[in-house]
Amino acid sequence: MLSKTTEYALRAIVYIAIQDALGLKTGIKEVAKELELPMHFIGKILQDMVRKGLIASIKGPGGGFFLHRPAAEISILEVVQTIDGLEAFRKCGMGMKQCSDLHPCPLHDEIKAYREHLLRVFKSRTVQDLVDGINTGKYFITNLQEEV
Repeated sequence: MLSKTTEYALRAIVYIAIQDALGLKTGIKEVAKELELPMHFIGKILQDMVRKGLIASIKGPGGGFFLHRPAAEISILEVVQTIDGLEAFRKCGMGMKQCSDLHPCPLHDEIKAYREHLLRVFKSRTVQDLVDGINTGKYFITNLQEEV
């Protein structure tokens, strides 16, 4: 459902939020290495998030990416919408142009329920919620963390 770009953006913003809470700014190389993401691609994603106001950055020594708003104020939906827009929550799951409640495709009702549920989750959960889950050890965003 989410594009690779949005998946990477979510992982990156959570990593940046964790570092930011420690008072640290994070560089592209560190994000790419720690999350095992392609550096060139994640660099473009991070710059796009800066341009769109989702995160901030400072150049030079001691610089890097950081949050300019509290993680508790950034919903998952805001990240998804900033990167991909909300088209995935509107389009037909079978790719039909005219799919609607009045003219449904064979999977319309099931996909609509799934999309509505996911939309509610993305609206209600914040970057801070994800950070909290990682900090407790319940969830992971890197492949470098060992399983318990």
